[in-house]
Amino acid sequence: MKAKSHQWPKAAATAIQSDLQPLARRSQPPCPLKLGPSLTVWPPLLAAPMAGISCAPYRQLCSSHGAAMSTTEMVIASALLLRNRRTLKLASFAPEEKIRSVQLYGVRPDQVQQAVRTLVSEHGVHHVDLNFGCPVRKVTSRGGGSALPLRPLLFSRLVAAAVKGAGGQVPVTVKLRVGLTPALTTHLQAGLIAEAEGAAALTLHARTADQLYSSPVMWPAVRELVDTVHIPVIGNGDVYEATDALRLMDETGCAGVMVGRAALGRPWVFRELAAALCCGGTATAVVPAAPHLGQVVLTALHHVEAEVDWYEDYDLEERDSILRFRKFISLYLYGFKSAVQLKAKLMAAESLAQWRAVAYDTSLYDQYEPFPACAARYPRLKGGGAPIRQQMGLPNGWLDEHRGDGAAAEASLTDEACEG
Repeated sequence: MKAKSHQWPKAAATAIQSDLQPLARRSQPPCPLKLGPSLTVWPPLLAAPMAGISCAPYRQLCSSHGAAMSTTEMVIASALLLRNRRTLKLASFAPEEKIRSVQLYGVRPDQVQQAVRTLVSEHGVHHVDLNFGCPVRKVTSRGGGSALPLRPLLFSRLVAAAVKGAGGQVPVTVKLRVGLTPALTTHLQAGLIAEAEGAAALTLHARTADQLYSSPVMWPAVRELVDTVHIPVIGNGDVYEATDALRLMDETGCAGVMVGRAALGRPWVFRELAAALCCGGTATAVVPAAPHLGQVVLTALHHVEAEVDWYEDYDLEERDSILRFRKFISLYLYGFKSAVQLKAKLMAAESLAQWRAVAYDTSLYDQYEPFPACAARYPRLKGGGAPIRQQMGLPNGWLDEHRGDGAAAEASLTDEACEG
């Protein structure tokens, strides 16, 4: 569909409106999220790609609890083409995964095009998401991640290359942030460009890069993007509970909801959100109760068992997988008053046998302790919580080039690891 006519903007878009009025309250469930002839997502509830997190066991965990589509952690285009062993593992799937969704990052259009073609032909993917949302300062200071949309010509070429690589076989979507800083917002310009180049949908993480994952989230920016483009917009940011998902869709008109950090150690949030969305948020919606501690421990046990099994063919020893999983323990057990001894023993475990022995020893904890209310909105991992503004940097002259094909910007970039 042709994009709405617009005057070509400068790199920095206008300030975000904060006085948007809510849309009419939905009385019916939202529509299925249609990403193209080959892919429809129902309910419109997606698990966000997260670096170091979104391996196949985690994706399956989210899907089993209600996420309709779960995307891989970010795959670097150049590394995929070099057949880097770690990257090939990131781009692999469990047989049970119904939708093979990959997030891709690249800075050179030719590599992006070839990488998408490879993902479609060799990996059998059903969906490719381009990552332009990385807030990491070392990446943006070199022009990558969230800084890429500030170069509209290069951004345009990257999206067009991905769409061409897909060859109409799978939809290509684009994940954005509101911009680099409040003074350098890019979401509207980038959304129009992506639509014009053939993107099937947009996901907007409603923060600027300098915020990392801190408050406040800027949902009005999602509404602005919805009002600007004709393709579906997926809202992302601070969706912790069913009421958040309903309010995000009601206030912005977005076509779907993406959940990331709120599901860490709490995958059943997808079950709660799916129940609410499928009933349209009416009084008839029955949101499942949060699990008690015993159920949480069993979920964590199944999760760690799946991760050990998944990485076994990657020559990762059982002990290494167990140690890698430690970051999840605090996330699963946060706020449970009776879990102090349990947490300490799980952190000390170095084998699945030790993990199982601790998990099944109910003398260490009260298995019937209800899920603590404080854990629902607990800011998970780095950069969450209280408002912050990290100092951002850009390469010299990064905002100057507005003519040509973007090749000068492309030449200055390197593939630095980043996150969404």
